[in-house]
Amino acid sequence: MFSPTLSLVFTAVFLATAVYSLVRLAELGATGDRDGSRAAELTHLVMSLAMIAMAWAWTGGPTSPSGMLQLVVFGAATLWFATRALTPGHPRAVAGYHVVMNAAMVWMVAAMPQIMGMSTSGDSSGGHHHGGSSPAGAGAVAVATPVWVAVVTWLFAALLLGTAVLWALRVRRPAAEPSCAGRGPDEAAGGSAGGAAVAVRPTTGLGARLDAGCHLLMSLGMAGMLVAML
Repeated sequence: MFSPTLSLVFTAVFLATAVYSLVRLAELGATGDRDGSRAAELTHLVMSLAMIAMAWAWTGGPTSPSGMLQLVVFGAATLWFATRALTPGHPRAVAGYHVVMNAAMVWMVAAMPQIMGMSTSGDSSGGHHHGGSSPAGAGAVAVATPVWVAVVTWLFAALLLGTAVLWALRVRRPAAEPSCAGRGPDEAAGGSAGGAAVAVRPTTGLGARLDAGCHLLMSLGMAGMLVAML
């Protein structure tokens, strides 16, 4: 699907995000969930593993069992985060970021054969006309990527790069923004809307920088893979 060098780069990026998400899930299990943090980290973990599998052509396109499973999982996640973005009381910017991430995953799987300029006679799981292993198998035939597919793919890549810039700013100024899970400074001190103390990670300092850095890697990695697929 990709060259061995690119596959190794993508694996390193998404392995780092997967490990961090797993650590955060364990932390949330011990300290308690808040504002959908556990769902967000679980989504990041599954997404990271799916991207590693995609980098090595271990998963197929939209008609394969793995592809259909991804469409269901990430499609449901897109709708869930979109609902949160439209619900008062939730951090819309952070929820909107997760909408973009999950929608990009749906697009990547659903349009994989068209993005990669491959058509198959039997399996529409896609391939890659730039060389490397092909999940399409022997029936893959190179075709031109439709213009509208390329435009949508570049649009998602641009959106992800835009979010990467925002997360890079949060890495530099963690105290200026809420964390990736949407926690504000008042909650970091243990306060909540109901006045109950909740043990959560501080939104300033190293914890916030790590959260933002994880999202930065996710954004850059997904944007890079979308461009590499063209």
